Amino acid sequence: MKSFFSSLLGAALFVILLFFPGLVFEGAKMGLNLWFFTLVPTLLPFMVFSNILIQSRLIEHLLFLPGLFTRKYLHLSPAGLYAFLCGFFFGYPSGAKILADLLKTDQIDPKEASMLFGFCNNVSPAFLITYFLTLHLKHPEKAGITVSFLYIIPAFVCLMAFSFCGSSFSLREKKTSSPVLSLALLDACLQDALSVLLKLGGYIILFSVLSNVITHIPRMRAESAAFFSCFLEITGGIPAVTAAFAYPQSYVILLPFLAFGGLCSFMQTGSVIKDTPLSLRSYFFTKILLALLIFLCEILCITLLPGLF
Repeated sequence: MKSFFSSLLGAALFVILLFFPGLVFEGAKMGLNLWFFTLVPTLLPFMVFSNILIQSRLIEHLLFLPGLFTRKYLHLSPAGLYAFLCGFFFGYPSGAKILADLLKTDQIDPKEASMLFGFCNNVSPAFLITYFLTLHLKHPEKAGITVSFLYIIPAFVCLMAFSFCGSSFSLREKKTSSPVLSLALLDACLQDALSVLLKLGGYIILFSVLSNVITHIPRMRAESAAFFSCFLEITGGIPAVTAAFAYPQSYVILLPFLAFGGLCSFMQTGSVIKDTPLSLRSYFFTKILLALLIFLCEILCITLLPGLF
């Protein structure tokens, strides 16, 4: 059955490429622009710097003081705190990549990493404020409530889970020797970052093509196309939703999708956690539950505070 659906998807993509080359070209160009002008300048320096910190085992020293507090009261190690913070500030799939690197270098307990996995992979604040709120929604004043829904709610759920369930995590043994900062280490970190970014670029281009084709399907309602596009790839879905729905409906619709991240981000996350015990199935259900929780909070706010949005 799985082979049948894979073959069907492959045949559909071939037909689209053959009969709609203009749509494919336009979607690929949008994906390439997004990757080259947004993702590469944002993530490449961060990935190289983060790789150096992890490979040199400097996380424990960098977050020593806050790590004392989080380890004692939240059962969250300095390495886990690092992944948690970076996942909230640097966007998809930074948190997942850091967890994978920490696991491969044995700097975080697998149980702790698995619990963090669904919470430390999020859209970045820069993306929210500039691309979402300012460029397309035209309501930059909603930054405060947006941060509350997309960051504070997941962070609260995550930290509560750690407070009650995190005492079983084992402390990682400190290594007596660490890789020395050198040109060879920098070269390895740069090569790893470029390899990951190339793979992410491929996923972005593919899903941008699919998203663009969906929005041009004849006789499909703009609202339905916007939902499908947003589920596939959030960057292309945002303008589709804001064009199909007026504010504040567009805002209420997009927040759960932003919490989920889209299928493209899901596939990107899967690509960076290979050879680790992290579960994509658990990650998927965690993101779905967070999206539902945010949607329920929206409904509650609309009922109790109708002028909030």
